[in-house]
Amino acid sequence: MKYLVILFAASAIFFTSCESKTATTEASSFNIDSVRIQIAASNIIFGSSFGKADSAAFAALYTTDGCMSPQGMPKICGATGITAFFNEGVKAGFKNIALTTEEVLGGKEGVIETGKYEVLGEGGVSYEKGKYIVMWKEENGKWKMHRDIWNSDTTPAPAAN
Repeated sequence: MKYLVILFAASAIFFTSCESKTATTEASSFNIDSVRIQIAASNIIFGSSFGKADSAAFAALYTTDGCMSPQGMPKICGATGITAFFNEGVKAGFKNIALTTEEVLGGKEGVIETGKYEVLGEGGVSYEKGKYIVMWKEENGKWKMHRDIWNSDTTPAPAAN
C-alpha cells in the first residue's frame, strides 16, 4: 500500500509538471504587443486601400471565411462579397478610412479590437464617424480580420410616414 501511495504521488507530480510546462510554452508563444503591431499595420492598409482602389489588398486583410456586418445591411462573407462591398465604397468616393484602436485583448485563439473610425472623402471631407469591433484570427502566420462589425455615430433620419 505504501508503494502505491508513493507511485501515485510521483505520477501526480510528473503529470502536473508536464502540464505546467505546456501551458507556459503556449502562453509564451503568444505576444499581444506583437499582435497590436500587426493590427496597426493592417489598419493602415485597410484605410489607404480606398484611395488606391486596391480591392485585393483590402480583401487580403480578412480570413478566407471572414465576414463583415455593416450597419443596416445583411452580413457579407468571403472575398467576393467583401470585394464587392469595397468597390461600392470606392464608387461612393471613399478615399480613406481612419481607424483609431482603443483596446486590444485576447489570446492565441483570437483577439478582439475595439475602436473608432472616420470615413474620409476627397480633400479629407468627413462622411461618417462611428465605432467598430473586430475579431482577429491568426491565419497562415498572419493576424487577419475574421469578424468585423461597425455602426455610425450619426442618428438615422426618421422613417417617412
